[in-house]
Amino acid sequence: MGEKQKINDSSKTEQKVQKKSQKDINGVIGGIVVCVLLVFFTYQIYVNFFEFPIGQILVYITGFFTFICFMVSVSCFFDFKESKKIEKLAEDTLREEKEFSEIDPEKRVLRAEKMFRMNQKELMRYYDMNLAQTKFLSGLGITMIIFGILIVSTSLYMYMSMDADKVLLFVGSLSGIIVDFIGTIFIKMYTENIEAAVKFHSKLAESNNLLLANSIANKIENEKIREDTLSEISKNIIWAKKNSAE
Repeated sequence: MGEKQKINDSSKTEQKVQKKSQKDINGVIGGIVVCVLLVFFTYQIYVNFFEFPIGQILVYITGFFTFICFMVSVSCFFDFKESKKIEKLAEDTLREEKEFSEIDPEKRVLRAEKMFRMNQKELMRYYDMNLAQTKFLSGLGITMIIFGILIVSTSLYMYMSMDADKVLLFVGSLSGIIVDFIGTIFIKMYTENIEAAVKFHSKLAESNNLLLANSIANKIENEKIREDTLSEISKNIIWAKKNSAE
């Protein structure tokens, strides 16, 4: 009965992950559709109304929203890839937990090695997922900052060399500043993510070292020496926790 409940809970979790990935791909498609519509709308304004100040302002505004929709689509695409990784992670975790539960409790060495390998795989999965997230955040932030600088530079160039309206200069400069501000937020998120990753990595590495020590200790044939070794490992764990608390 308990195993059936666990299987049902696992299937529900998998369905949630699949639903999340489906939402992400829907976000990609929706963002692309909106981008195409905005590009068409921007082109029509440019052809028919760009000679008027209000038309120039609308072209800048719709172009800005087109860029935002495009970046949302890119973000949803990376979220979709991340959801697929999480889905595969859930499947691998369930399979490994099932294999671990099938190991005879008397086989201490095999169980300890299996637990150590499971933790190592978990550590590598975390590395891969965190690397993908940090690369995306840093790349997106830098891209938006560069795009914001280009918007401001283009606005100044049009105002100085083409005698454009001051309203166009104001709207372009304001749009560029907003884009740069959003890019700065992404860079800030990137730095905070790195700091959190370093802290979490230290905990995972510590757990991995403890499991390695446990695996080595369980290979000792002499029962008294093995129990003494495990006791020393337990004391070191308590000592390390006390030092970290202080």
